[in-house]
Amino acid sequence: MSVATKSDGARSMIKFVSCLHRIPSLSREEFQQHWGEYHASLRLRVQHLREYVQYHTLGNNPMSRKKVGAEPPFDGFEVTYWDSLEEFRAIVASDPDDAAAREDRKYFIDSSRSFTALVDEKVIIELDHPSAYALVECHSHRPGQTRADFHHSWLTVHGDFGRRIYKSGLMPGYIQNQIVDMNKDLARELALDQETFDGVGVAYYESAAQLVACASLPIVTKEAFQAEDNFTDQKRLASVFARRHVLRSATR
Repeated sequence: MSVATKSDGARSMIKFVSCLHRIPSLSREEFQQHWGEYHASLRLRVQHLREYVQYHTLGNNPMSRKKVGAEPPFDGFEVTYWDSLEEFRAIVASDPDDAAAREDRKYFIDSSRSFTALVDEKVIIELDHPSAYALVECHSHRPGQTRADFHHSWLTVHGDFGRRIYKSGLMPGYIQNQIVDMNKDLARELALDQETFDGVGVAYYESAAQLVACASLPIVTKEAFQAEDNFTDQKRLASVFARRHVLRSATR
């Protein structure tokens, strides 16, 4: 099981990405307020939580090619970094602050439509400076292909397009989070879902206008979209535009 993630100087950390959907009784604004204020205060008490970032959904992806409904697929995304999987397991098993944060999730998160996954971070374009907005996309491989096939094409083909789009000056950063294969019993123990998607991509922008301008580039509309069809199942693609909120010492 590969869990290589972010390197912070001499320290290598593991990374989790959570895709969150609110409970039906809450509006998106109510969900995001509770998550960003009260729940964040609980999470920040947890031992050894190294970095913590929330992405609050603003709406559907403006450059989406498929017909989307009025409601975005997720209300937010949460990213956390830890020193090691063993340390994370110990915290889940015994840290009362972590238990309190997990208990609070039932008051605003619909667990049946949300998931957390361990990922292998692939930095395509590292941000030169923090960026306030992001396009977050959850990808799945095409029928007849494997997760390994998808990861290879996503990293090489999509990665190359990302580096070329970066040169336009409209997309200052791009990171791929490849969901890793792991023992199903361990995933169940840690309440992880490693199966629903194969990867979560995050492309950074300074504004919605910058994203819309990027979406009109020929390299996007005539090249990247067509190439993506060869390895991404568009019917299962979940894509939203979000605002980034850094809660603890993240560089991106």
